[in-house]
Amino acid sequence: MIAAVSTSCLYPKPTEDALYDLCLHGIRSVEIFLNAPRECNPVFTGDLRALLRRFGTQCGSVHPWTGSFESFMLFSDYPRRAADFLEDAKRVFAMMQTVGAKYYVLHGASAGRTQPALYCERFHMLAEAAKPFGVEVTQENVNLFESQSIRFLKEFCRTLGDEAKITFDVKQAVRAHMDIDEAVRLLGRHIVQVHLSDHGDLGDCLRIGKGRFQITPFLRALRAQGFDGSVTLELYRGGFDSTAELAEDYAKIERLIRIAEKE
Repeated sequence: MIAAVSTSCLYPKPTEDALYDLCLHGIRSVEIFLNAPRECNPVFTGDLRALLRRFGTQCGSVHPWTGSFESFMLFSDYPRRAADFLEDAKRVFAMMQTVGAKYYVLHGASAGRTQPALYCERFHMLAEAAKPFGVEVTQENVNLFESQSIRFLKEFCRTLGDEAKITFDVKQAVRAHMDIDEAVRLLGRHIVQVHLSDHGDLGDCLRIGKGRFQITPFLRALRAQGFDGSVTLELYRGGFDSTAELAEDYAKIERLIRIAEKE
């Protein structure tokens, strides 16, 4: 397992500035959240790659800006929109190939909007389009989306088999009242990366150690399922005061990973 931090923590700071800030604070693994289509152009992408190389930082995953309209474009009954979405997604895949990112994070369809068979068909189409770029598409569990449900995710994994890969987001699981232990038990072998935050009486998206979430047992349970991916800190901008605090939490995650992997 490896600790990481998402550039989304620093939104609305421009993506390149957020990446620079994280690198400058000693964070050596990141998820890049793209906030606009122009951030896929080759010149911009080349600058991100140069920045990563300058600091010796790796980018494990990319989360594009498309979550708010994936239902309409990719998962509707109108195939031309899905075809257009796939063409646009290839620009993201090319960007990911340039910066060396493996996992693409998908929100998917809003709850109640898509039949399971169509959903899996469209996910498969996106996954196939990503393969020539060395990219794998992952389904994030998201509150108010189809993926908020363990039942949906179980069927998704059953239908797609090894192609079904999940980015497990702890705060989204809390918001959806998902049983995290059950999710790890039932879906664990499909989970390839984690979006981590703490939660408790003060909120559902807290800095590491500011809530009551038992992170080490969670990581141990994932490891028992074969998980060996990125554990990525993802907070909202109002949940911390400075990038230095993100670096502190990154170091805490590194320590928790070491503890979980020893036992």
